[in-house]
Amino acid sequence: MLSIIVAIHNQLGHNQLFLEGIQRYTTGPYEVIVIDNHSTDGSAEFFESNGCRVIRNDRNLCYPESMNLGSDAASGEFLCHINKDLYVAPNWNGFLIEAMERHRLDAASPLGLEMMPTAPLTDWMQGRWAAIGQGRLSSGKGIKQLRTMIQSMYGDWERYCGEAHRAFAETMFDGIVGSCVMIRRSTYDTLGGLDERIQSADWDLYYTLRKREQAVGDMKRCMVVGASFVHHFIRATIKSKREPFACTHPRLSIPEKWSMEEQERLWCKPNYFRSISDERSFQQTLRRHVGKPLKKLVQEFNRATAWRRLWISPDRVVDQYRRQFEQAVARLLSGMPS
Repeated sequence: MLSIIVAIHNQLGHNQLFLEGIQRYTTGPYEVIVIDNHSTDGSAEFFESNGCRVIRNDRNLCYPESMNLGSDAASGEFLCHINKDLYVAPNWNGFLIEAMERHRLDAASPLGLEMMPTAPLTDWMQGRWAAIGQGRLSSGKGIKQLRTMIQSMYGDWERYCGEAHRAFAETMFDGIVGSCVMIRRSTYDTLGGLDERIQSADWDLYYTLRKREQAVGDMKRCMVVGASFVHHFIRATIKSKREPFACTHPRLSIPEKWSMEEQERLWCKPNYFRSISDERSFQQTLRRHVGKPLKKLVQEFNRATAWRRLWISPDRVVDQYRRQFEQAVARLLSGMPS
């Protein structure tokens, strides 16, 4: 069985859309465990009325502490640590579990805006989402408005998911999408849960698994599974008005726990931690000082002109994605750098 563990603090609209997707598209036996961190807008009652198990707190706990609390109460052999500002695709969980079983993975994530199979596709989709509104506009929305944002982004959600699955079903690559991480219960127990000192729990988990893979060999690093997809509204929680975390345990940043040398050795993207002072080629320097600002300018232009493009027919939107997916697949098959 699958245990879906989600931490919430208000934002009823996101909670309603999240559960709508879970109920509609999750396959097989599952339970939903909600860690309610002092919601005051009826969110806890909403989940309880829909058959979810709700653990109520009288204060706002941090993410890793919430996930550990929910995981300790879970009964599934697979645990999914998931954000409330997600909308899942059909059979999202089945595709993840199937890949984990086939490849004997200890943890896996679906595709998402944060990480697609190629960097150009990731950039294109993130730019499109920036134009639609991203988290800055979603944190206070109701469920109908959030559904409209999904429709504007993807056209027809189920058709989009079908196209993405057809294009990338056999694709799998190193990485982690922190908004949705599936982990075996046995792996979670062996690791002793998430390190509650580290708020960037996804990066910490990835480093921990990969280091264990290299040093001991009894676990495998987290992989991103192309057969599964989730939409993440991105930073909806951070941009909301929330209570300060009430946790009293020590807190560490990623660099305080993991040295730069370790991060460069363990992270999935080569040269990601290259120092600015390192010698760079002319092309790398040009990309850094011209390419990135230009990309930001294009995204801002797209955002400013987005509303005239929001109501394009669903067929045209899905066709646009299909063309982008075809380019990504061609890039993967040709062996070009992603």
